[in-house]
Amino acid sequence: MQRALPVIVFALVLISARIIGALNSESLGNLQPFGSLFFCGMALFGLRGVILASATWLLSYPITSMIQGYPVGLEVLVPIIGFSAMLGLANFFKSSSPLKTFTGSLLGAVIFYLITNALSWALDPLYATKSLTTLGQALWTGLPGYAPTWLFFRNAMIAQVVFSGVFLVATQRISSYSEKKAANAYS
Repeated sequence: MQRALPVIVFALVLISARIIGALNSESLGNLQPFGSLFFCGMALFGLRGVILASATWLLSYPITSMIQGYPVGLEVLVPIIGFSAMLGLANFFKSSSPLKTFTGSLLGAVIFYLITNALSWALDPLYATKSLTTLGQALWTGLPGYAPTWLFFRNAMIAQVVFSGVFLVATQRISSYSEKKAANAYS
């Protein structure tokens, strides 16, 4: 149980972050650690690095959808496709320097934003006419009555900078600490 406790606490923190974001979507929409965890987890640890983030995202998706008044159905595929693209991109940053991984993480956030908003535009019947004008609307302002999509993009980029930075620095510190401890054990 003691080994599982940090994992359980981390999962609860991630789920809480999603719920808080859903309750305050006007100001905190997309200010989430998941994009960073997916990208950095895959770039640094491979598929095992994204298991916890994937599980908590999937568990919290129905809860946040209900809070925001969205149905739970096939539209779950839109962010899954976006996250999958981020994971694919992260494969190119395996064994890269922390700075390159950080830069790739930012690129991943841009790709996620473009893919999810373009898919929403293509699939949402509220975008009645499919044209470059309404695609631009989907990418910048979104639908009337909702927070503008540029706000979600801004928050996603802030989250990607903060959480990727923290994740990469923490991983590097833990790695160097482990190396020092191993070196001292053999001295």
